[in-house]
Amino acid sequence: MDESFAVETDMFQLHIHRKNGIKRLVTKRSEGFLDIYIPQNWNMENYQCQETLRRLLSSEVIWQAKKILMQRTMYYAKKYGIACERVELESRYNYIGKCFNEKKMIKYSPWVICSFDKRHIDYLVCHELAHFFQLGHSHAFWIIAERLYLGLDLKAPTSGEAIHEVRNEIANDMVLILLRYWGRYSYL
Repeated sequence: MDESFAVETDMFQLHIHRKNGIKRLVTKRSEGFLDIYIPQNWNMENYQCQETLRRLLSSEVIWQAKKILMQRTMYYAKKYGIACERVELESRYNYIGKCFNEKKMIKYSPWVICSFDKRHIDYLVCHELAHFFQLGHSHAFWIIAERLYLGLDLKAPTSGEAIHEVRNEIANDMVLILLRYWGRYSYL
């Protein structure tokens, strides 16, 4: 990783900059934006420097992800009266989002904010919230997920096709995304 590393989605922007006059890593953050400043003499090839940057980057991405994913999840949960009370983050190899209906909780991988734009984050949120109504991935599940995603009434007629279009967009890039962040394949 070096100062050319950047993340640019419509929900999260991350940039690394070299800066004169500082002796340690400095961050400037607000919801959806993160700038990391490294000292001018910082040796990016040094393992200890890389590890320090990696730890800082990881903690900052988690902070950003908590804000973004909590806000989007609670927006949809409130809108549809879904009893989701908690959002937690956990980097796992086997999922990017998981509903724990009995605990009224959803867990997400924080790294999705580095690759997903707002449409894809909303898809993931609606996908997981749909499990509060329907376990598994039956046709009924996809109809509910689509209604949530499209902002429709829960009884509105829909085909389930729009949600599959967004799912396919994500799936086309998913292998590269997951290999980049976790090194293993996962399913939505």
